[in-house]
Order: sequence, then C-alpha cells, then structure tokens
Amino acid sequence: MAVDTAIQTDDAAYRGALVNPYGARYATVADAVAIDHVVREAFGASAPKTSSARDMKRRNTTYIVATRGTNRNGEDANVGSEGNGGFSRRLRSILSVSLGSSEPQRVMSNIVGLVGIWTAADQAHIVVIATRPNRRGHGVGELLLIATMTEALKVGTANATLEVRKSNLVARSLYRKYGFSDVGVRRQYYHDNREDAIIMSTPSFSDLGYRRSLRHRFTSYFAARGQTELQVDPMQYLALPE
Repeated sequence: MAVDTAIQTDDAAYRGALVNPYGARYATVADAVAIDHVVREAFGASAPKTSSARDMKRRNTTYIVATRGTNRNGEDANVGSEGNGGFSRRLRSILSVSLGSSEPQRVMSNIVGLVGIWTAADQAHIVVIATRPNRRGHGVGELLLIATMTEALKVGTANATLEVRKSNLVARSLYRKYGFSDVGVRRQYYHDNREDAIIMSTPSFSDLGYRRSLRHRFTSYFAARGQTELQVDPMQYLALPE
C-alpha cells in the first residue's frame, strides 16, 4: 500500500527526481538473524547481549530496519549521484511488507541498519540503533532516526530519549540536529570500557516550534536523498495549525 504525500513540484522535476536506494520498514522475527548480525558488525565486542527476536515479542517494543534497494538487474542500487539530490522535492512513503523468511541470504544482505524502540511512560526510548560500517556516510543513520521520530509521533508519545557514548561525537551531533539535548549522565554505563553514557531527550512533540523544526529536517533529508520508502508517512503526524 503506497501513501503518496507531500512535497510535489512540477512533473518535469518529478521525472528527474532521485530515488533513495535506502528505505525503512517494520521488522519481523524473520529479520532477527540479520538484525543481530548487523548489531555485532556495528558494535563488535561491545554489542548488546540481547536477542532481537526475543525483544520483538515484548510488549511496546518495535524494530525498524533500514534496507538497501536493488536496481532492475538485481545489482546494488548504491548512492551514485547523491549530490543531485537537491532536484528532488517529493517524498513517497510506503507501508512496506516484510521480505519474510523464504530468502534468508537476500534478507541478510539487504538489511543495512536497524533501530529498536521501546515505548513506556509516555516516552519513546531508543534501545539500540546501528548501521553497517560499510554503509555509514550514506544517510542511513539519519533515515533510522527519522523512522524513529515518525514512530514516536504515530504512537502518541510525548517525546523521545536515548543514551549515547560520551565519545561518540558524530552520533551526538546527529541527535542534536533533530532536537535532542543532553539531560543527564549515566556514569560508567558501558560494560566494555566503563565509559559514561550521555542521556539525551527531545522537547515535547506538542511544542509547535519543535514540530516545525522536525518538518524542516524531514523535508531537507528527502529533498537531498530523493524519494524514500518509510514504514509510514511522517508528515501526517506533523500537521500544523493554519
């Protein structure tokens, strides 16, 4: 089922628009092996000692995976001309269907990132977010964050929270771009090296200024990256008063 929103220009601009080779969809248990593999690949020895298959069965826990598309020849549709993304001002959000378990190798290679979201006490908390090392720098992490914020808005949480390593300046910069700010510290939180975790939180989603900021960030991403598949259309949850 396709949901067609949002940021349309003339037909010529649309015909020349980029298509983002990366998209996001809801994960299923069939994706669990691939998800756990990506987590280990991303974090190495410091990977969380959890099973995504078990986590997905828990109430109020949702996993979303970032996937890499293929072209008509079945080859990797990587980002070859991202610099032309400014020509695209149209977003296509698609409710994607799981790939299922009939093609495990394809599922394994197709999943390039994931985010696990736990909703409780009126908050959406990111429990894990990871991108394959060879896919970093292609907007996958930002796509996962957009998918997270969309899910948080969809289920009606008040805001979003996370923990991040104090030394992970790249991730912290991305989170700040989407409105997260430092609100606390968990001392010696990470088991591998006893590094502190910075607790970050967004403003309330009911704050109109913050909603405008999110709309701007989402629109900028899709304009730069092109038509992008998401688990749901985010703009329907960011309506602003006239």
